Amino acid sequence: AGASMLQARHRHAKVADAGKGMLGVELQGEAVPSGYGEWHGAVDRPDPALNPHATREDQCLDDPASFDTTLHVAVPEGQTKYWNFTVPPMSSTTEDYSYALEHAFVVLPSRCVLRLGLVPNVGDAGRLINQWMGRIEELTTAPKATTSAERDVILAQCACGWAIFAHGSGGFTYDNPRYSIMLAAAGYGVLAPDSFASSTGLRYKAPLKNLSSRLRTANTKQQSLSFWCENNVYDPTSGCTATMANQTSSPSYPLCYSSDPQVILSHTEDWRAYYERVFRLRQLELDYVVAHLPEYIRQAPKVFLVGNSEGGMVAARYSNPELEKLLASGGRIILQWSCESNYYTSCSENAGVGGAKSTPILNMISAQDPYFAASPESIAFKVTNDPRGYGQWPLTGNCFAKLLDQGFENATAIVLAHTIYHGLTVNTANVARALMKTFLAEPRNFQHMALELFGRSGNELCAELQRSQGQTLLSCQELGSENNVHASEVSACAYQSYEFHKEYYEYGTYEMCASGI
Repeated sequence: AGASMLQARHRHAKVADAGKGMLGVELQGEAVPSGYGEWHGAVDRPDPALNPHATREDQCLDDPASFDTTLHVAVPEGQTKYWNFTVPPMSSTTEDYSYALEHAFVVLPSRCVLRLGLVPNVGDAGRLINQWMGRIEELTTAPKATTSAERDVILAQCACGWAIFAHGSGGFTYDNPRYSIMLAAAGYGVLAPDSFASSTGLRYKAPLKNLSSRLRTANTKQQSLSFWCENNVYDPTSGCTATMANQTSSPSYPLCYSSDPQVILSHTEDWRAYYERVFRLRQLELDYVVAHLPEYIRQAPKVFLVGNSEGGMVAARYSNPELEKLLASGGRIILQWSCESNYYTSCSENAGVGGAKSTPILNMISAQDPYFAASPESIAFKVTNDPRGYGQWPLTGNCFAKLLDQGFENATAIVLAHTIYHGLTVNTANVARALMKTFLAEPRNFQHMALELFGRSGNELCAELQRSQGQTLLSCQELGSENNVHASEVSACAYQSYEFHKEYYEYGTYEMCASGI
């Protein structure tokens, strides 16, 4: 680590103080924000008799035949913000979802950029612009690879491996490109299928044309650094209006949505079935991607399935025998999802993690995640703790319990303290980057490396909360102690309601394959 890294380390409070200013519970000697992990180890599991919906039948609403029918979804009466709507039958023909791959996003590490002769247009944290982002069809412009065969050869050799990235419910925006750029900075190519690429589909956002050249222009100016932008890939005048919204002025799409706990609680069976349709869409898209996976990914030395928020749920649940063979060399990275039965799944079975138990898994989520945390402010908590509700009770807010119950052999769940945001790149980007980089480099040795680099023998950013045979639960805090700054100080295109940790700190070493040579 460089001098700036060591200075940042010594400016840090220890994780034992992570609960300062927060309601905490003592667990294995560490102060931990309440709301996650309380019934693992030191604290008894709450009495099941207190479960507000203990008698509700845990029935899965994902019968394949149900997707062939129209789904009617109701909203509360006596309000005007939303109205009842329908989701049309879903085609089971995989080729109907080809758009996700045909218009996928690609993010390339610097060595690939150099060997293809592309012009760099993005950079980690908006610093050194030495990576490339664009739509997959834009790879045809690479000067040093004029045929698909030439591109396949270069892309199979220039990266440390490849990540198939499942974006969140808003598409490839906000944290999604930031995570992808971090992966590329670590030497990995990223293929991100676009679930919003079909204008005749169940969700759609109009693309920006000539994306790679637009990004190159944006990153020539400090005030428009694309790394921090909330959206730099879709036409800003073309949002995906939800069909549930009570309006007629804009085209609307049934699988664009707003998760409102009172709406969900008003007709729980409708919404349980609805969210299964969301997963079914992503499942069919990935089925097409895996069946037509570029040869350079099939030949990659390591392959990871990565997902964020809705995409995190997808990365956890999705399983495909052909993909599992590839993931044996890499693993799964589940971001901003808790692997718990909550409003996002119809039953506890569908909250499980798919694939082989030997596949390495990294899960990272905010301790105060506004959607899935085990705290009263989250949507999952409000739905689960209501007598009309459904889902696991009590919540833990992370994947550890599920990974433990399923017997995964090499799995780590990490709760990031001191951030109120759903996204982990807003004010915990440095530690998220360092943890992902370490996992990418040594997925089967990550538990040991995490404690060595981030525990008491390292920079003390992380504390071990629980360990079982093959599973570990950690609490980690951000690297760098500076105050967060308003979005306007980061970039004019950053989400203006957020405060960011702007300073960049590097920690850990890169793999040799990540060099730009």
